[in-house]
Parts: sequence; C-alpha cells; structure tokens
Amino acid sequence: MESESNELRVVRAEFRRSRILWGVLLLVGGALMLLERFGPWPMLTFSRLWPVFILVYALARALDGRPGGALMLAGLGAWALAVEFGWYGFTWGNSWSLALVAVGLGIVVRALTGEDRRRLRRLGVRLD
Repeated sequence: MESESNELRVVRAEFRRSRILWGVLLLVGGALMLLERFGPWPMLTFSRLWPVFILVYALARALDGRPGGALMLAGLGAWALAVEFGWYGFTWGNSWSLALVAVGLGIVVRALTGEDRRRLRRLGVRLD
C-alpha cells in the first residue's frame, strides 16, 4: 500500500480546517440567534449581524493565502451588513449589483495572483 503524499495530507488538513471553521461559525451563529429569540438578551440584534460570519470567513481565506476569495467574501459581507442596517439607503433590491462587483473583483484578483493555479497544483493537477 502506498503512503499518502505530503500534498494530499496538506489538502486534507485544509479541507478539515475549513469544515471545522464552518461548523463552528454555524454553531455560534445559531446559538446567538436562539439567545436573541428566547434568551436573556432580547434587545440584541444578532440576527442582523449574520454578515459578520462572512467577514470572519474572509479573514480565514486571507490568512490562508487566498486573496481573491478573501476580497470577494469581504465585499459580500460588507454589502450584506450595509443592507441589514440600511447604510446609505441600501436595500436588497436596490444594491444587488454590488454583489456582482464583489464577485467580479474576487475573480479578477484570483486570476492575477494565480490563486487557482496554486490550489490546483496542491491538488496534484498538472497545468502545462
């Protein structure tokens, strides 16, 4: 039986970290929303702060060396926060094009930095 390559171990560890992060974010977010609804802090607005979880994930992407994904998620998180709190008069209906800008910017940065190529190389895909 062949031993597992270092690259495959790195990819599996990255995948596991990502799953743990998402699981923790969902647990914390759900618990905070339950506390808002049924707990001792009915005046807090945790349910309006859900975009902060997107911003935290954007930070994780940045720390993982994935600037395109981080920028896209940060843009989407900032837009969602602005809509939730009505900043600059943004609503879901009048500002959805900002989501397209954030996604497009993330795609361009990913292409310019070679983020996708590095990730594919780590997965063992040859890009000749």
